[in-house]
Amino acid sequence: MNYRVFFIILVVLFCMGCSKTTVVLLDSEKSQNSVLVSTKKGNSKLDSVGKFVDLKDKEKAPSRVKRMSQEKIKSRFAKALAASPEAPLKYILYFQPNSTALTEASEKSLLDAIASIAERSPCMVDIIGHTDTVGSSELNIKVSLKRANHIKSVLEGKGVEVVSLTAKGYGEEDLQVKTADNVDEAKNRNVEIFIK
Repeated sequence: MNYRVFFIILVVLFCMGCSKTTVVLLDSEKSQNSVLVSTKKGNSKLDSVGKFVDLKDKEKAPSRVKRMSQEKIKSRFAKALAASPEAPLKYILYFQPNSTALTEASEKSLLDAIASIAERSPCMVDIIGHTDTVGSSELNIKVSLKRANHIKSVLEGKGVEVVSLTAKGYGEEDLQVKTADNVDEAKNRNVEIFIK
């Protein structure tokens, strides 16, 4: 089962007048996945899928860490899992140097992103522009925002129905491929589209 975007799930269960919260670590589809559950009296680390603790009172330490089977998670938390949002989709579009012109492969990725937005409509879309490290930091902020706004205008032109559509430029911050200054790295000239 794909547990979508949830890393953990908190569920309050009522048993004979007392309340109990169960914290269980779900599959985030990432190689590293853990959470620290803390109260005033102690903490427990959940560091693999299916591990869980019960919390009965904030004045008491979490229960000892136990493991729950995938079948038990599915049955016990079926309603919460059914109500969980779909995992965000992410598309990365690459650009020609000093340009808002997409590479040929990214033209197809943009069409795929537009189709995904239409399928999930209404949804929220964030567009984040990036650059390589060639040029000044100030110029790269402008270039990255120009790329993000270009993709935003393409989406608006397609008439996609969204709850919100934002464009931001990060310049040479948060590089996809870490490089030194003044390095022409094609993978860093990109726009990320997040569909939520």
